[in-house]
Amino acid sequence: MKPGFTQQGINEYQPFLLDHLKSLLTIPSMYDESTIGKNKPFGQGIHEALEFMLALGESEGFNVKNVDGYAGHIEWGQGTDLIGVLGHLDVVPPGEGWSGDPFQPTVSEGKLFARGAQDDKGPVMAAFIAMKWLKDLGVKPNKRVRFIVGTDEERQWKCMKHYFEQEEMPSIGFSPDAKFPVIHAEKGLVDVELIKSTTTIQSEEAKASILSLQGGERLNMVPEKATATVSWNSAALPDMFDFFMKEDACEGEIIQHPTHWEITMTGKSAHAMEPNNGVNAFVSMLSFLKTLPLADDLKQTLKWISEKLAPTRGEELGIACQDDVSGPLTVNIGQGSIENGIITLGLNMRYPVTKDFEELFLTFKKEVNSQWFEESIIEHLESIFLEKDHPFVQQLLNVYKKHTPDQEDVAPIAIGGATYARALEQGVAYGALFDDSPDTAHNADEHVRIDDLMKAALIYAEALYDLVTD
Repeated sequence: MKPGFTQQGINEYQPFLLDHLKSLLTIPSMYDESTIGKNKPFGQGIHEALEFMLALGESEGFNVKNVDGYAGHIEWGQGTDLIGVLGHLDVVPPGEGWSGDPFQPTVSEGKLFARGAQDDKGPVMAAFIAMKWLKDLGVKPNKRVRFIVGTDEERQWKCMKHYFEQEEMPSIGFSPDAKFPVIHAEKGLVDVELIKSTTTIQSEEAKASILSLQGGERLNMVPEKATATVSWNSAALPDMFDFFMKEDACEGEIIQHPTHWEITMTGKSAHAMEPNNGVNAFVSMLSFLKTLPLADDLKQTLKWISEKLAPTRGEELGIACQDDVSGPLTVNIGQGSIENGIITLGLNMRYPVTKDFEELFLTFKKEVNSQWFEESIIEHLESIFLEKDHPFVQQLLNVYKKHTPDQEDVAPIAIGGATYARALEQGVAYGALFDDSPDTAHNADEHVRIDDLMKAALIYAEALYDLVTD
């Protein structure tokens, strides 16, 4: 007989969830090249987070496996069929603007604040307690559930590549790393590096020069901060800066030093799947720098970047497009620098699921090459797409509707984000955000509503029950 899946029942696990989630959130599981070592391919913090989660799974009686520090899994059940649940333990850098320590979790007004609370440690723990609840209820599954925890989702997904080179591919699965009801399509995603040497475009007649420029931390984030050092023997620069800032969405500061000016701009970070939710400090910095009396070709290059490359729909590059399934193409300049005469840019582009990548990229390549930039693809994740009426999609959707009676008319949706669902041969994203949940992933003061985590856990529990007993 099917157990009664009620909010009251899963809420008994809330103290367990909060206790272990807080411990997990104290681990700064960011990529750290300086601490890479044996079985620590992404650094010490990520290693500790993976070890913590696998130890928790083992302590609760699940079978666990660490695959060389790249990823691991927590498995329950028996049978030949394998259902996958995929989450990640790595986080983006905290950035600035936090009200407190981003790795000291705090609870306020029913919300849990910490880096990773929403993306993705909170949902990981919600899915884990769903598995634990089913196990504690004595459910006898006729399939295996393998909860795969990765550690390089925020960068290059090397964790999934390594894991699936050695481990079994689930027949179907979901990732609790987005929103409800069910995400049946994800845009294609490509990270691109552009490089141009300025050694051939310097001019002795230029009155000003850019000594250095730096902005952005990750390609999948809108740059929150940009800094530049400028050499220009003119007292007019502060007035020019103040005039520019009156019309710009960023905040800024300019400091005079004996040999140069130091300029800082602060915008608003946001996830690159919708760059318009943020304010790109690097682009604002370029828009100001191009007003200075620089070498003509450098000035024109900055103008091209800020006016042609920066628009977030690719309209000035000739690649703007959209479809009814997943919406418009997006472009985010996530990183940029000028150092030792070299301009380097890092872009994150997301294209609609029904559009041809090769055709789009050829147009893009011609445009950037016309400005003497050399382009290279860092990573390309192809789009994923299951039809809305696919039985698996409908099965998950029906469980969601059961526990959200005010959402009877909802349908599967598409996103511009990238989840581990695309690491599967057949997969979708499934929660953990609800329609009214604040989306704070990658932002300062990232948080998740505790009630949302518990409701998601309830939905995951019944969905998994249906999957392993049908």
